[in-house]
Amino acid sequence: QSAFAGHLRSPSAAGRPYDVPARPAKIYRELLFNNITGFIDACFPVAKSLFPESRWRALCRSFFRDWPSHTPYFSRIPEQFVRYVQARHAGLRVPAYLPELLHYEWLELEADTAADKSAGSADSRRLTLNPSVRYARYQWPVHRIGATYRPRKPRQTVLLVHRNAGHEVKFMEINEITAQLLDVLAEGPQTAQDALKVLAKRLGHANPDALQIHGRQLLAGFIQQGIIVGKLA
Repeated sequence: QSAFAGHLRSPSAAGRPYDVPARPAKIYRELLFNNITGFIDACFPVAKSLFPESRWRALCRSFFRDWPSHTPYFSRIPEQFVRYVQARHAGLRVPAYLPELLHYEWLELEADTAADKSAGSADSRRLTLNPSVRYARYQWPVHRIGATYRPRKPRQTVLLVHRNAGHEVKFMEINEITAQLLDVLAEGPQTAQDALKVLAKRLGHANPDALQIHGRQLLAGFIQQGIIVGKLA
């Protein structure tokens, strides 16, 4: 079984075991690799579009061959692919922004499949994040990358992804101060006033009262969009 598994992962490097017929071996090779690449292709359409087909398939093959995935769940394959490129990108001869682009595309899957666990009550004055909310700080403007735009220089970018009440995945660029406010709320349910007080302290803000005013406006918008659950005190 070990020899056959090695052959399935890398037919060119590990020959077919003598007691395994050629036709079943070919079926297994194609079935396993195509299943893996199917999940990868579906999760990362933008990244895939940046490569010639043969180059993308070679990257998928190297992942299939070299990365020791430890999950039995097909839905976790894209996450493992992200981890592979993050860990090995220096030797893969891929664009410097690719690890972050893959991570950003994977966040869509994470938001889409997030469990509908309790996020608090919409009538509560203690605010919580929608359980589907994902946000990340990137060195590259990955949300703009596509066939007509490939960045040459880094630009720090903070991006938020969430699933709304209509079960649609939405994307938003936010600034660092907004991200820090989400950091505060991610620590646990808090009133708007308390969360903004913590934020003001972390920022060393010169005018906490002004931050309360502008922060509450931001929170109100996030509540309306379903990013935050609860209501303003």
